[in-house]
Amino acid sequence: MRKTTSGFTIVELLIVIVVIAILAAITIVAYNGIQNRANDTAVKNDLATLRKKIEMFRTTNETYPYSGDLDSLGYKASKSSYLIDPSFGNILYCYSYDPGNTMYAIGAVSKSGKNYYAALNSAVQEYAGPLSFKVNACDSLATITGLTLTRSYAGYNPSDTVTGPWRTWVGQ
Repeated sequence: MRKTTSGFTIVELLIVIVVIAILAAITIVAYNGIQNRANDTAVKNDLATLRKKIEMFRTTNETYPYSGDLDSLGYKASKSSYLIDPSFGNILYCYSYDPGNTMYAIGAVSKSGKNYYAALNSAVQEYAGPLSFKVNACDSLATITGLTLTRSYAGYNPSDTVTGPWRTWVGQ
């Protein structure tokens, strides 16, 4: 009399494991793509909101804000959608330091690695080149936008509890 045992062979188990691994890989890639698009959308919306607040400031004060005026805008950013450099912040604001402060540009880098900017009379746009947040950051925005921007910057860093969310950078 033969005893029959039922069960899966090692080959069948390996095939099932491989199929599950393939499905998991597809799901992770799809999720990352959705998450990157969500971060990009949040950054674009934040920059559009900031641009509107800057334009409202201009309407009220007849000048664009200087870095010391940025706290008065009441701006809040979607902190989790940005690449954050703790020493420099994550949203760049550059302006012309001329009488009347007639030009400005803003820029940010999404967690997906895409660069976005908006400037005087322009909507938020993607920029394919590098956007530096170091000392020459306004030079990058000036090149992108074609505006004459001084080396005056402020960065938005919502976790900065010492100087507030807007900070003045070195090189002003």
